[in-house]
Amino acid sequence: MRISNFKRLVILAVFMVLLGMVGCGKYIEQKEAINESKVNLTKVLKYKGSYVGDNSAIVNIINNLPANIYKEGVELQTTSKPYEITIQYKYFEDLDIRFEDGSFISSSLSQIMKNNALILLSLVKNVDIVNFNIDDGTIITYEGTDLINDNKDAFGNDLKEITKDKSSLENFIKTNKN
Repeated sequence: MRISNFKRLVILAVFMVLLGMVGCGKYIEQKEAINESKVNLTKVLKYKGSYVGDNSAIVNIINNLPANIYKEGVELQTTSKPYEITIQYKYFEDLDIRFEDGSFISSSLSQIMKNNALILLSLVKNVDIVNFNIDDGTIITYEGTDLINDNKDAFGNDLKEITKDKSSLENFIKTNKN
């Protein structure tokens, strides 16, 4: 009789382990199937005027920008000028960006990286260079002065208009397709 109770216990344990594995597998598949980045521009603007050396502020900005679901890490170079922010991302092609009001747009990796660089340059007072390292080996680098010069017609000599308020920032993300 003890053997049959032991067998029942083993069968039940194996069943529970298998059930757990199947459940975890479904969660991972669903997460990968959803190619949507939820942004929180209210939180992003909370860190306006931050400095590259403020790790918490920089990470909080990046965690609330488009492509946040693909972010793998952040490095800050603060020992000497030029001050740099380097963000590691998993590769993606196109991404749906969902805003706080439920509206969304689709955008490409290259456009999201450029817009995120412009936003970071607008928000962070002393950032000189923004690097994006994609896990497929692609490295995208934006130097602040070059990016500002390339976008003078749209934003003037500085980028403060991009992050003037939540409406300006949302409009920038939705319409800046250059």
